[in-house]
Amino acid sequence: MAILDLVKGADGKLSHAKLWPNVASATATAMFVFQGLTHQLTFDIWLVYLGCVGGYSAIIQALGAWRGRPIKEEPNGNDQ
Repeated sequence: MAILDLVKGADGKLSHAKLWPNVASATATAMFVFQGLTHQLTFDIWLVYLGCVGGYSAIIQALGAWRGRPIKEEPNGNDQ
């Protein structure tokens, strides 16, 4: 996967539906790592981080399954 695939749609153009969730996840991850390095990480932050970043991915997968879309596969044939 190329890094641009994180922000491009199937038509090769910028996809806001892909861009902003990835920006939000990257920002949350950066703050999570920063707080971990500065010993400010609390249990509540763990819950919020995992709920937002992990929950978003789980919801997208569930919606795709509910709509009958196949799960995306990597080029080598392994499931994501």
